[in-house]
Amino acid sequence: MMDEYSLEGNNEEDIPYIQMELDIRDVYQIYQSLSFHLDRWPGNETDPYEQERIKQMRDFFYRMVLEFKFSVDSSGERE
Repeated sequence: MMDEYSLEGNNEEDIPYIQMELDIRDVYQIYQSLSFHLDRWPGNETDPYEQERIKQMRDFFYRMVLEFKFSVDSSGERE
């Protein structure tokens, strides 16, 4: 399926987007998975930007985790 879309270039109009809802546990799990993949990243000669995209996604998911932690006070309730 991914072969149908060009992963090269910066033409944002051609990139299909999805929208989903995740709870914070799912967000953290995805963050951990991205970190695990980066730690063991073997390289990709056909897509030299893959590692950078994975880093950006990992950082984005980590910011969501931090935002959630910041919005929850010490009692575990949202402010």
